Amino acid sequence: MYCPQWAGLAEKLLGWNGLKSAVWFFHAHINEDFSAEKETEVALYSPIQPQHFVDGAFDRNWFFEVYDALGEKRFMTLYRVAKYITSGSSNHKRSQLYSDAVLGKLEIRTLEKEISDKRNQERLRCYPLIPIQQGDSGEALRRYEFIQQFAKEAKQFGAQRRESELKAVGIALENLAITTGLMDVNRLTWQMETQKTEELKPLLTPHPVRDCTGFLSIDEDGEASVTLIKDGKDLKTTPKNLAKDQSFLELKQSVKDLKEQKRRSKESLEKAMTEQTQFESRELTVLLSNPVLSPMIRKLVWTSDRQIGFIDLLDGKLKLTGPDGTEMSSGGMLRLAHPHDLITAGVWQDYMRYLYDRSIVQPFKQVFREYYPLTADESAERTVSRRYAGYQVNSKKTAALLKSRGWTADYEEGLQRVFYRENFVVRLFALADWFSPADVEAPTLEKVQFFDRKTDETVPLEVIPPILFSEVMRDIDLVVSVAYVGGVDPETSQSAVEIRTALAGELTRLLKLDNVRFIGSHAKIDGKLAKWSVHMGSGIVHAEGKGMIPITPVHSQARGRVFLPFADDDPKTAEILSKIIFLAEDTKIKDPEILSRI
Repeated sequence: MYCPQWAGLAEKLLGWNGLKSAVWFFHAHINEDFSAEKETEVALYSPIQPQHFVDGAFDRNWFFEVYDALGEKRFMTLYRVAKYITSGSSNHKRSQLYSDAVLGKLEIRTLEKEISDKRNQERLRCYPLIPIQQGDSGEALRRYEFIQQFAKEAKQFGAQRRESELKAVGIALENLAITTGLMDVNRLTWQMETQKTEELKPLLTPHPVRDCTGFLSIDEDGEASVTLIKDGKDLKTTPKNLAKDQSFLELKQSVKDLKEQKRRSKESLEKAMTEQTQFESRELTVLLSNPVLSPMIRKLVWTSDRQIGFIDLLDGKLKLTGPDGTEMSSGGMLRLAHPHDLITAGVWQDYMRYLYDRSIVQPFKQVFREYYPLTADESAERTVSRRYAGYQVNSKKTAALLKSRGWTADYEEGLQRVFYRENFVVRLFALADWFSPADVEAPTLEKVQFFDRKTDETVPLEVIPPILFSEVMRDIDLVVSVAYVGGVDPETSQSAVEIRTALAGELTRLLKLDNVRFIGSHAKIDGKLAKWSVHMGSGIVHAEGKGMIPITPVHSQARGRVFLPFADDDPKTAEILSKIIFLAEDTKIKDPEILSRI
């Protein structure tokens, strides 16, 4: 326990299966920062980020994995010697407290009294870990409200204490999500808050706010705002006398909370798509009653039993509707469709056209998401992908970018990402040292390989689920596009080129521009003044027999004029689409600089 680097050898010598995992479990659940070695080792067992462990998060699945492997007697042996983990006298007690909670050894009413009377943050974090009987949503809601009440009371304290207590509240909600089996704070919040929609009703109804009438309004896109009415007219600005009015502040805080909930919901839904999270019909029925979530859920494409469509409630029942209006039953579990599902079903183009024709803006890139299938070369090599071999990247930018997408830095192997449910580890190898202190030479990407999380043996690429493989390659494609040492390499992001080509194809079809063709990574335009070529990666324009034509984009003024069917702000895509439209009707060009060039 004191020297965890020997735990693997001790496990083999003693024959205690699960000893190494258990030792690192106790080390992870203490109030101490992570070293590079500790971060790498813990990442093999848990998806929880190091800072979350330091803040007080608990990995319930990891706990039962080691508890079941060791058995009660051997686990309690480690429990007793946990005091040797740290030099601090009480730092180890967090791991013991959490173990007691998840084993049901703590009395919940006593714990609630300690939390309320002494504002004990450590006990607040472990409080949700006490087991809840399956299906007891009433108890889950009671604990959720208790935690929210603690958060509400935190606002009476000073800034530092308030920040500390609210951070403990965040971890407590994460632990409650784990205990309820939802595994995600957003899904927990969605369910709990949807159950509490009755509390919002008074705010949604017009009521007196000083000398005005005010209420909380939520539009068809799920955007919340405060509406104030005086003398029968909507006020565009807030009167000064309402600045400190409690009723107005309550409305204002509700808007802020709903906007933050919507932001988190977008991230959570995208993660649910990439991780193929399954939703029960009754769960989605509840979420569709949430005025903030419902608009986003209805704009996304769902799949169930090989049926694909948009989801909605028809006659109180959940139904899938295809782009042609066909209604399908949504029996069984549903999940958010990935481009792989759309390609497999042969309907990818149909959904692209549907979004464009109806100007539907999805909350994140789903239908128009870049997709990366296995190539012939990768199939031939079986265990190695070299599609990005030879690209030099900035090591700091690469590490920072990938860390934001769930990768960790292994100081022996390089950058890696662990997929716990599928039991895979993917590693990105480079020819030079990733972590050279002097950064003398930028590392050159060499290969991507997948390994079995438990045996560390290489895994054939054809075994990797297509969606998981595509998302990994999408991460690396982003790296070689953004962290390329020479700046953005326009030839790099091949999948981005394909997506832009699909977007441009739909746009030219709608505008009836029949003089635009797409060949490789270029748009070929037969104009009246010249034959044009626009690169779909860089946006560089060439005129046949004239060379490059500098057409400078004005992003900030032009943004929003070209419709993009997803919420991501991508000025480069908008620029390229604008240039294609611009050059397809080149007789309308008035710019003297461009005209002088041709």
